[in-house]
Amino acid sequence: MIFTADMTAKEIINDFKETYAKVRKLLDEDAPNDPEHEPFLSKYKVKDLLLKTRDVLKIVTCSDTHNINGLIIDAMLGVVLLNIGIIDMETDDTPSSQKVLTEAEELLLPNSLKPEIVTTLINIENNLGIIWSNRDEPEKAKSYLLKSKEIYENFKCTLQMPVSIEQLVQPSDDITGDIMLLEKPHTLTLYYLAQVYGSLKENLKSAVYCHITLRRQLQYNVFDPVDWALNSATLSQFFAERNGFFQSRHHLAAASTILDKYEEKLLQNDTNTEEMLAKKEQFNHRSADVARCWAKYCIFLMTASKTRLMDDPDNITDAITDLSDLQLEDNENICGGDVKSLIFPDLDVSKYENQVGDQFLLTYQDAREVFLNCQNWLNKAKQYYNAETLFSDYIKLVQDNSQAYSYLAFFEEDDERRAKMHKRRIDILEDVTKIINPRYYLSNCQELWYELGEIYSDILDIKQDKVNKSNGIPTPHILKKINMLCEKSIENYDRFLESIKDKNGVLPLKLEDNLIRPVGSAYAFIGRNSMKRIALDKETQMSHVKKSLDSYQAIVDICTNDEIAAKMMSVELSLCQEMVKILPIKLKKLETELAAQI
Repeated sequence: MIFTADMTAKEIINDFKETYAKVRKLLDEDAPNDPEHEPFLSKYKVKDLLLKTRDVLKIVTCSDTHNINGLIIDAMLGVVLLNIGIIDMETDDTPSSQKVLTEAEELLLPNSLKPEIVTTLINIENNLGIIWSNRDEPEKAKSYLLKSKEIYENFKCTLQMPVSIEQLVQPSDDITGDIMLLEKPHTLTLYYLAQVYGSLKENLKSAVYCHITLRRQLQYNVFDPVDWALNSATLSQFFAERNGFFQSRHHLAAASTILDKYEEKLLQNDTNTEEMLAKKEQFNHRSADVARCWAKYCIFLMTASKTRLMDDPDNITDAITDLSDLQLEDNENICGGDVKSLIFPDLDVSKYENQVGDQFLLTYQDAREVFLNCQNWLNKAKQYYNAETLFSDYIKLVQDNSQAYSYLAFFEEDDERRAKMHKRRIDILEDVTKIINPRYYLSNCQELWYELGEIYSDILDIKQDKVNKSNGIPTPHILKKINMLCEKSIENYDRFLESIKDKNGVLPLKLEDNLIRPVGSAYAFIGRNSMKRIALDKETQMSHVKKSLDSYQAIVDICTNDEIAAKMMSVELSLCQEMVKILPIKLKKLETELAAQI
């Protein structure tokens, strides 16, 4: 565009229209195909065009000789500045982007409620929010995004329709607006606010904004089904972690419903093009992820139910599982203050909601229904995440399976059946330990060894309780079983501890914070279970007591060398210090008895 003083208003607008058409072609068609060695080739061409157009429009703005509606000039200039700002941001020139977007904001704010201006201004505020969010300044980002939200809400109250820049420069008196010009950028505003509130640790508000974003995408039918389902399933985990099982189940059911509809479309296309195969692979992958979220939902429900029964077994009638007890400071009127309204009203999700409950579990039958549902979802996930292809994920699924059995066992009242459930856990986990290579999967092995140590210890407690209740003399078979359980528990805890020691077999003087409690617990269980082993001779008994003493002493040493560990294990430390005093006396007594036998 070459500006001349005698250009008519029609010529200025036509030149802008032609230039903007070139800009859109370069950005929408050419830029995605730019060569790897020049990834911003098309965008730099666009910027050159836009800068020239900006200079012309600024001259026109300063002149009153061309008889052009000032609002149209502002609208064109605003679009130009917005696109320059976006290109600067995408080409890593953030200071320039902020400067030009701020200029555009100042230009358009006086006419924020005009149909020709509103959409561009909302996009400008959104991009300023992105800039400050990327700078790790969430409060500053929030201010721009809330401004964008306010502009949207104020414009909606005018009952006008926004007008696109393309329509604005068309030589026609019949200009019709398009509501989606307003709704699409507003959905992005809400999405960005969800991210910002997450950064600000206002997690409930972040979750609400995530939900509203998902709901609007459904409402306006602007979404990718696979991404939408994964986002909804991921959001469900937030609710489940806070005992919001009503909201969690609803979001999971919505995810599976959307995936079912998408699968129907995939099945209608029987071609095997590269694109179609990629879509099917993505569908299978994300369907497995949603299945894993369902399994986690079941485990969360069983976990919360167990905790509730253990914490207050005499008061289990008032059960709230829909987050209605959570308070949301809704000064932005994002959901009318009602957290229970976080549903997708136009989506029938009853098929999946009817498969599993959302109330706390009270009986074994309640737990069994959730457990079986969990098994179904785990099996579905294993079809994709199997031992041959995705071993790390497969291990996590196996561990989830073990946890499901653990929580089911809590609700089982029969000791023998409970022990069998724990034995099933052992079989599941030991099958993995037989094929896993600690060199490549050390952290996984550590988790498996630790859990196996716990399970053998749990079965040991069941067997010992049975012996205590019988008031009889234990049979040799029972004694042998108790010893085996002690040894297996100790063996697995020892493997866990050896994996943390250095090549000389020495623990670090200061453990990482996440290792303090598991290491301390492992030593404590070894100390306890060593004393529970039954020995037929004094020498063997002495070795058991020595093993126990060494384990309790290890905890004392850890806490002596690390104040953080001492605080984290203050209760255990007191017991261990006591045992470290008592066990040497017991050892001395055994030594005396052994000497007397010789």
